[in-house]
Amino acid sequence: MAPVTGAPPRHAPEEVRRRVVSRWRASPDLPAWYPSRHARLDDIENIFPPVPGDTVVVFAAYVVGRTGERFFGVFASTTLGSAAGFMTYYWLGRLVHPEYFRKRNFRFLPAAAIEKAEAWFRRYGSWVVLVNRFLSGIRSVISLVSGMCRLPWLKVAALALVSCALWNGLLIWAGYLLGANWRAIEEILRQYTRALAAAALLAGGIWLVRRKLSGSARS
Repeated sequence: MAPVTGAPPRHAPEEVRRRVVSRWRASPDLPAWYPSRHARLDDIENIFPPVPGDTVVVFAAYVVGRTGERFFGVFASTTLGSAAGFMTYYWLGRLVHPEYFRKRNFRFLPAAAIEKAEAWFRRYGSWVVLVNRFLSGIRSVISLVSGMCRLPWLKVAALALVSCALWNGLLIWAGYLLGANWRAIEEILRQYTRALAAAALLAGGIWLVRRKLSGSARS
C-alpha cells in the first residue's frame, strides 16, 4: 500500500474516498472480512518498531468514518496483525539463545531494556503481556522476553490479543471521532511516548540506586 502523507484534501472528498477505498480493497487474496493490508503493516510495526503501526490504525479509523467500511473488519484485521507481530518476537525469543540478543545489543532491542523487561516478568509474571500494547517503544522487547522466559504460548497469545484489542479499539475510536483531523492523534501519541519514556527512565534510575544500596548493605 502506497504511503499516505498529510491530511486528505477537503476540497476533493469523492476523489479521496475513491482513492482510499481502492487502496483499502487492494488485496484480492484476502477474505472479505479482512479489509486491507493494515494488519500486515501493524504486524510489521511490532517486528520493526520504526514502522508507525499506531498511525496506520488511526488512519484505518478515519477510513471507517469516511467511507463506511465495517468497523469490525478494520478492528479485527489491525488487532490480528498486532498480535501476529507480537507472537513473531515471542517465538524468536523462545527459540534463539538469550545471550545472542544481550551481546548484540540491537538498537531497538537494547540489552538494558531486555534486562528491565526480565525484571518485570519476574515480578508481575505474564500480566506484563496484557499491558504491553500500552507501553509504546518497548513492545518488541516485551514480546521477545516473554519468549525468553518460556511463558506458555497459548496464555501469551491470549493476553497479547486482548492487549491489542483494547489498544486498537481505543485508537480506532479516537480516529473515528477526529475524522479528517485524524493526524492530530500522532502528536498525542508522541507526547504519550515521551511521558512513558521519562517515567521508565525515572523508574530505572530508582531501581539502579536501590540495587546499589542493597549491594552496599550486604557487603
